[in-house]
Amino acid sequence: MKIIGIDVGLRCTGYAIIEDGKLITSGVCRTTNKFALPKRLKELYTDMKSLMQKESPEIAVYETVFYKQNLKTFSLLAQAKGVLLLAAEELGIEIEEYTPREIKQAISGSGRASKYQVHKMVERLVGVEIPEPSDISDAVACALCYSSRNG
Repeated sequence: MKIIGIDVGLRCTGYAIIEDGKLITSGVCRTTNKFALPKRLKELYTDMKSLMQKESPEIAVYETVFYKQNLKTFSLLAQAKGVLLLAAEELGIEIEEYTPREIKQAISGSGRASKYQVHKMVERLVGVEIPEPSDISDAVACALCYSSRNG
């Protein structure tokens, strides 16, 4: 089963596609803050939909957006996630979501694992070095979380 993990961000969205526990491809979709928000959202949507059409994943796994301290950041992330969900929905891809805690628990055994710990465990699980930024290893973790929970 081909799974795409997505770590939502407006400036930098990480993605990773795994199949049978093997990393097929990974990277980031970037937007620039030189453009107005609607154009950035369209760019993110178009890039992700194109990737999904090319790779044909059966499942799209997203990390839930959570409110920490900055309401503006939360709002921007929620809008970015909306267009990313729409891309998968339009292509008929099944959608799953997990909280950061659930993903960390599935990958490292601790819901309180650090970014570094998750990154290193993801590398161990897929057997390859994962490049920076951490959005990529977070996306791999999303996909692996689904895989571990659903056999």
